[in-house]
Amino acid sequence: MGRPKTFEEDEVLERAMKQFWETGYHALSVRDLEEGTGLLRGSLYAAFGDKRALFLAALERYADLSARDLEELLAEGPTPRAGIERYLRKRMKDCTGASHHRGCLLANTAAEVAPQDPEVRALVGRRYAKMAAILEATVRAAQEHGEIDPARDAKALAQHLIVLVQGMSVVGKTEPEAGLVRSAMRMALAMLDSKDPEDT
Repeated sequence: MGRPKTFEEDEVLERAMKQFWETGYHALSVRDLEEGTGLLRGSLYAAFGDKRALFLAALERYADLSARDLEELLAEGPTPRAGIERYLRKRMKDCTGASHHRGCLLANTAAEVAPQDPEVRALVGRRYAKMAAILEATVRAAQEHGEIDPARDAKALAQHLIVLVQGMSVVGKTEPEAGLVRSAMRMALAMLDSKDPEDT
């Protein structure tokens, strides 16, 4: 019978996720992870594998939380379109608030790790696709309610908004005044109310 763990893996994973989010994958050392999680290398590796395996687990956790947050924000709106606007405004606030320098862990990973790591690239791509699918369902609901032009391509619109949010998270990291982010937000909201370009 193995020795029982003396720590909660979820809590350790949460701490590691925040460290990777704050520092990045390459800049974060195993010593940093030991200090941040309160576990020695042997315990970390026994529970999660090596640094890369721990990072993948932390990234999956972040993606799960992001998807859940997206679903909750969309559901909290009094109407489907209001839910979409609520999501966009929350993401803008994240991009311009006190923690704007962290950006989005998925976007950070897409830039830092994915180009050299096919597995990470595939993981990030799957997660983006999942978030776009969640948003697409709400776009279709808004179309059924007459809030968004039903002639618009719901899938393409949802994908566009996901890419826009990811772009805002990157730009917001380097723009203290957030002028570009706010401009992008205004364009996104205007786009929700516009007609399909093919109909004009």
